[in-house]
Order: sequence, then C-alpha cells, then structure tokens
Amino acid sequence: MRNTCSCFYRQLNDKLAPGSYSYLIIIDGVGLICTCLWRKQKKSDRFLNETIAWYEAHYPNLNRTPIKRVGGKGDFTINRSYKQDGRYYVGESGGLQDFMWGFGMRMAVWSGVLAANDILGKSDYEADVRKHLMPYVRTSVANRWLMNRVGDRTFKRMCKAWMKDQKKRGDGLIWIGKLFRPSFFKSILYRIVNPFMLTKDPKSMGRGVRRMPFRKALKRDVWEPSDRAVAIGEQWNEFRRKGAKVSFAKDTETEKKSQ
Repeated sequence: MRNTCSCFYRQLNDKLAPGSYSYLIIIDGVGLICTCLWRKQKKSDRFLNETIAWYEAHYPNLNRTPIKRVGGKGDFTINRSYKQDGRYYVGESGGLQDFMWGFGMRMAVWSGVLAANDILGKSDYEADVRKHLMPYVRTSVANRWLMNRVGDRTFKRMCKAWMKDQKKRGDGLIWIGKLFRPSFFKSILYRIVNPFMLTKDPKSMGRGVRRMPFRKALKRDVWEPSDRAVAIGEQWNEFRRKGAKVSFAKDTETEKKSQ
C-alpha cells in the first residue's frame, strides 16, 4: 500500500470475520489487511478477499499493491501446570492470552516477569500465575462464550456504546477495559461454560492441557463472494504467478491455517 499515513482500523463484522474481527494497519506506507476466523470454513480465501474489498470501498485512497499473503492458526488452552521439569510455560505457550480476541503481548510480558522472579527465588511461578493472570484468562473464556452467541447487531450496539463513552470521557480504554476486568458474574459464567468449551489434549505430556476447539460453520457463513472480491482473488493469483509469496505451500494448507 502506498498510503503514507500510519494508522490502524479495526472492525467487528461477522460476515468478513466469523466470530472475530478484521483490521487494517498502515505504517509508513506498508500495510496489512487481516481477517480472523473463529469458525471452521471452506474456501477461507473468500473471507480475506471480501475483507480487502470492504476496506478498499471504505478507504478509497489505499492505493493497494499486493506483495505477500500470510496465514496462521491460533491455539487457546488452559493448563493444569505452568512449570514442569524445570521449564516455565509463559505467554501463549502456557495458554496465557485472551480467549475473546487473541491478544497476548501483555500477558506474555507479565508471565515472563513472574517466571524471572521464580528463577531469582523471589516468588513461586505457579502461585503467581493463578493469582494474577488466571482471573483474566477465565474472564476471557466467559467473554468468548458470550461473543459466540451474538452477531453484527450486537457488535454495532457495542461499538456505538464504546464510541459514546469515549466521546464523553475522552478515553476509549475505560469502556473497553470493563470487558476484560474479572467480575463475579463472569467468574460464575466461566464455571458453567468451561466444561463445554474446552476439551482435554491427550498429547499434553502430563501438563493437563485443555484446548478450545474451533466451532463449526453456521448457515450464515455460506455466501457467494462479491464481484470485487472475485476480482481481488484473481489479482492475487496473477501477482502470485509473477513471484508474490505466501507463508504456506498449498491451497489445502491455506484452509487449515486460516481456520
């Protein structure tokens, strides 16, 4: 992208990003458009192509030139042990991240500091993780359960309330911060829903890992791409033949990674 601004745009759209969100980041003219899928999908490229078409329609000055496509698969776990055989499981390796939106940098740094304190003999890592981090992880599991049960109508109401509060207070972090803050209600909700959301991992090497599997696609996830999205897919295929790269080798792998 040749737009020279540095900016970040994020949207909640259940069609473009089933159960999740998409975003556009531009830094010094280099841009990234991403969509996240939290329900299993066939032909997952159509979601990215439609997302690109949406951003082009709403931000016509993008002047986008395709360079590369990347993909990845998220993994969300809750573990029985966070320290085993001299190994400290911090950040995402220990399942210490947000189940609702996949954020994890804050918990990665936080858990890294707690692990360092244990190594220095200042505290116990297991106890600190359960005291300081797990209340936020459990809250995010409750948030994910709630988010799985809403769609664009509720997303729109959330965003309106968020923007209204930001305009009133002059700080958008106050309203959104309440979603992530542990509460009695979400603690009770977690206890009710976590047995149904998380499954045991038989390959966890005694760590007692429970993973959150991907949900099945919904009826509303079946739709035909727009003409512009089809054109964007064809444009990418043309650039790929000219040497543009992907982070995966096969289309079948693309589907796995994007799911």
